[in-house]
Amino acid sequence: MKVIAQTAALQDALGLVGSIVATRTPKPVLQCVKLIAKDDVLTILATDLEAGARYQIAAVQIEQEGEALIPADRFGGIVRESSDEESLTIETDKEAAVIRGAGSRFKILGYDPGEFPAVAEFGEKGDFKVPAPLLAEMISKTLFATAKAHSHYAISGVLWEASGKKLQLAATDAHRLALVKGSLGKAVAKDVTAIVPGKLMGLIQRIAADGDETLEVRIDENQIMVRTSRAVLMSSLVQGNFPKYQDVIPKDCQSKATINTGQLEHRVRQAALLTNEESRGIRLAFAGDQVTLTSRAPEAGEAEVTCPMKFDGPELEIAFNPSFLLEALRVVGTDEVTLELSAANKPAVLRAGSDFVYVLMPVDLG
Repeated sequence: MKVIAQTAALQDALGLVGSIVATRTPKPVLQCVKLIAKDDVLTILATDLEAGARYQIAAVQIEQEGEALIPADRFGGIVRESSDEESLTIETDKEAAVIRGAGSRFKILGYDPGEFPAVAEFGEKGDFKVPAPLLAEMISKTLFATAKAHSHYAISGVLWEASGKKLQLAATDAHRLALVKGSLGKAVAKDVTAIVPGKLMGLIQRIAADGDETLEVRIDENQIMVRTSRAVLMSSLVQGNFPKYQDVIPKDCQSKATINTGQLEHRVRQAALLTNEESRGIRLAFAGDQVTLTSRAPEAGEAEVTCPMKFDGPELEIAFNPSFLLEALRVVGTDEVTLELSAANKPAVLRAGSDFVYVLMPVDLG
């Protein structure tokens, strides 16, 4: 194999597929990327046996078709440190790869490409298509609410539900629930319900945020695949039963507050300055035309700030983890949010526009 590839294109490819490569594994080949030079395209593959990626580089000149299997960290480091080079020449020498720039030469010892596990191809047709900007926004509004470490494995991923022309994503960590709805241009080929791992959600968000193309999605019984013009991402689905999230969304409320998003975010950040691990909460008192946010931390001090609002209903006090509030306020994308409240010990609902719902459990400050 001998190819001449644009350095910037290699950097983009390795930046994406490199995040899939297994870092801790007894199998050295899983710490590698596979290069396939064929039909005027250089394809870079990576897999950790649960997730995988195929990335195609067209900005390449193929002088000799072939394959190579080389350690991803070494290859990625060389490409990163060659940013001053317009292009790099990659040539195989048995199971090694020689990489040359204008003033550099590297030889990386690799492995037999035939030892690399198969990475599935997308096939001809997906189940539905979704605009990349829409999917990127939907992921940003849900991924943060997934469980980072939990015995209930199903909530470590994001639930996808597609039916008709509607796509809905939901995420929870048992303390809050983020739910967002999106409209598809064309009805899905089949109704879909699947739990997608958080790791793949982050990768999809990265490729979706790059442009305004349309992504194609295919979901089988145990696997999801997402295709762009340059890449195919795939992963095993999370197994298990996602909580019946519709049951935790309050159907009615006693009080409703409409608040400027930026002002509320600023005031929550201020109140959070005087919290600590022992008193990880801020109290919100809703009354009249303002909400008063207070916090207190032993041996540190206390804070009191106010924020204007439009309020309808009886006065009410409730306490929240400020981080959980801030994470939602940063992604809502609307000038105003509405908080629906029932009681100090019952979940609150934050709504932004008609498509985003965030249910947040209160905390007990004693």
